[in-house]
Amino acid sequence: MLYEFKLKVNKTNEKGEGKEVTEHYITDNELFGHVELKGNELYNGACDVFAISRSKIREIVNEKQEDEFFYKVTLVEIFVDDNGKEKENKYYVLIAAKDMDDANKKAAEYMKQGLQDMKLDAIAKTKILDLI
Repeated sequence: MLYEFKLKVNKTNEKGEGKEVTEHYITDNELFGHVELKGNELYNGACDVFAISRSKIREIVNEKQEDEFFYKVTLVEIFVDDNGKEKENKYYVLIAAKDMDDANKKAAEYMKQGLQDMKLDAIAKTKILDLI
């Protein structure tokens, strides 16, 4: 299961001043406790893991390179339920890309892998820094 977590850590800026910043990560773990341990391991315990939540993201499509960002892609599947009403299911994936155009191309390639019945609903840049 994918979990998103946030932690607060003290970092030094260009002026040499210490400042508390919030960092956002995603991880694949079984338990909340393991997520907290992973967060603390990032900074050898010199941080505060203050938020952990189950992610709505179902899949991470590709590995993130150093010069890339994570984009959350929303795919929609439209179907008719037993009562004849049109319904939609949303499916979220993370794609690592350099910019929005690159993310759009990678999402289109991903959808060619058997997801042609879905439509691309949205792409948004996330604050997630890395997969831990």
